[in-house]
Amino acid sequence: MTLRILALVALVSSLLAGQEDRGRPIVLLVHGRGMSDRDSAATRKMWLQALASGARTITREPLISDRDVRVVWYADVLDPRSGASCDYAAGDPRARRARAEDADFRSFLGLAGGILGVVSSLVDESETTSQLRALAGDAAFVGDAGKRCASEQRLSNEIDRAKAEGRPIIIVAHSLGAVVAYDYLSARRDSLPIVDRLITMGSMVGYPELRRLLIGGGAEDSLTRPRGVKGWVNLRNGQDILAAPLAIGRDVVTTPPPDEPDPHELVGYLRSSSAVREILDGWCEAFAGTRPRGCTEVVPK
Repeated sequence: MTLRILALVALVSSLLAGQEDRGRPIVLLVHGRGMSDRDSAATRKMWLQALASGARTITREPLISDRDVRVVWYADVLDPRSGASCDYAAGDPRARRARAEDADFRSFLGLAGGILGVVSSLVDESETTSQLRALAGDAAFVGDAGKRCASEQRLSNEIDRAKAEGRPIIIVAHSLGAVVAYDYLSARRDSLPIVDRLITMGSMVGYPELRRLLIGGGAEDSLTRPRGVKGWVNLRNGQDILAAPLAIGRDVVTTPPPDEPDPHELVGYLRSSSAVREILDGWCEAFAGTRPRGCTEVVPK
């Protein structure tokens, strides 16, 4: 009887929390490449700590809490040991683009990814093994439309979940995650925006040749803001060679913290005052109802 009462209390508390969060924005954090050997829970905790550290440089009032951030994790899809895959619908523009791709080139990449995956499974766990798996994951994303589909489906699921909860959506997408987000959002046919702000960090989307290599398409495929996105901010560290400038939306050059050794690393972006200011501003602006007091201190520069 006691266990049933506790379960009922937990269910009621969960329902009440869900109602309380209606209108409260949710940040969907889409990670980049090379995450297959990372522990998702520990990595999420590290990113939340970095975001909190950056936020403390902006406002003294806590704003985004643990319940306001969900990580869109797709690294397991790209792991060479995973069989996760799906197919785009027949009329989906991504399906038409995949049919028009160079089949031999994509097959070669798929084969290369499989070989790298096998090699990584045969050697001892080490930094080299992690790099091999990361390269295998890259090859899988480029060479296998089914892997791209399954990766983008993870974002689709989280967007649908947030919409069902009545929570405005802020997407923060890093590196390859920006490509995942752009590809998925561009294929949607929304009449009204479903994403209040898309924030890309260390993104390669602005490089036409690299974008076409990663997701396909021809020279006629121009970069446009997806119809389902209300606003787009592109953040790039000045020393990050993988981060492309963006001609649409708002392009912001940031400076990583002086103790961050890798200018492309997501932690460095999240700790940057200029980057976290954009996240907090988007979150506060999307808030439905009375905004938290700390939002008055968040003014983009």
